[in-house]
Formats: sequence, C-alpha cells, structure tokens
Amino acid sequence: MKSKFHIKTESNIAGLILTVGTLIILTTIFFEYRIGWIGVQRPPEEVPYFIFQSWPDLKNIWGWQVIGFFFSAVAYALLLKHSVHRWKSLLWAILLLCTISIIIAFGITLGSYYPALEIYEEQPELFHALRGAVRSLYAPGLLGLLFLITIYLIETFSTNGLINRKWGVVGIALVLLGIVLSFVPSLPGQTIGAVIFFVPLFVGYAYWIKT
Repeated sequence: MKSKFHIKTESNIAGLILTVGTLIILTTIFFEYRIGWIGVQRPPEEVPYFIFQSWPDLKNIWGWQVIGFFFSAVAYALLLKHSVHRWKSLLWAILLLCTISIIIAFGITLGSYYPALEIYEEQPELFHALRGAVRSLYAPGLLGLLFLITIYLIETFSTNGLINRKWGVVGIALVLLGIVLSFVPSLPGQTIGAVIFFVPLFVGYAYWIKT
C-alpha cells in the first residue's frame, strides 16, 4: 500500500511539473510575439541582425524556455519511472529524449549565437552553421509532441482515461483549429501553432489531479 501511494504521489507531482513547465513555455511564446521574433514576416537575411539587436530580450526569453523544457523533461522522467504499461513507457522515453534534444539546442543557442553574431560580418558562415545545428536538434525534438498527442488521445478515449472525454474533444478541436490556421498566409502561423502546447498542459493537469 505504501508503494502504491508513493507512485501515485510522484505521478501527481510529475503532472504538476509538466503543467508549470508548459505554462512557462506558453508565456515565453507570448513574449516572443511581443518583441516581434514570431508573428512577423522578415527576409532571411534580416534574421541575424534582428537576433543581434534583440539579444538581451531573446536571451531571457530563451533562458526561461530552457527552464520550461527542463521541467517537462523531469516530468517525463518521473512518468517513465512509474509507468506500468510497456507502450506508455516507450512514449515517455521518446518524449524525454526529444525534450533533452530541445534543451541541448537551446544550450547551443544561448552559448554561441551572440559571439557568432559579433563577428557575423567577417564570418557569416559560422552563425549559419550553428543555426543549422540548432534546427537539426530542435525540430526533431519538437516532433515529440506528436507522441504526447498519442497519450492525450488514449487518456481521452480509453475507458479509464484521465482526461474528461468532453473536455478532451474540445482540446483536440482547439489544437486542430490552431494547426489549420497556422497555414493561413495572412495569419501569424507560429503564434497560432503554439496552441499545440495545450496538449502537454492538458496532459499535465490530468496527471496532477488524478486520484
């Protein structure tokens, strides 16, 4: 009995950590939009100069994003630790690896972008090489959310799922709407696409309050 209580408690803690981490990430996305990093169309050649000029703000925003994804990684590790289903263990493990990949990408960004931009006029290829490395880590890592959607669907539609079916369907509708709207040229796709982060928010909350 003591062991089961311990596992239940750590699962609740994991849900709380995932919820907090996701809220941090959503907040940083709002500030990215506010300073014009996302939601603004600009030619690719202007991107390095925007990053350089906005580095104090971007450094803080991306620093907080690292914290948000670190919280998510801790939550996935806890959920993996106490998972009793083989398929869920696999999904949590993939999510953990994907999130670690994102954290490494942000580490490279925060540690190397600004020095590379200081010498951009002399060595532009250095910054572009670093940005390519960051993208190669961040993009596959972000695809980990697709595996979380699988968990979301199972927790919504399975008999003993943790997510209320009615609210789960509403959440799915919101995510699908955000994805569809992100392809509309006149709308800020990156900002609307951020609605996909409601998936870890809903999953985290479900594990947080589960009994």
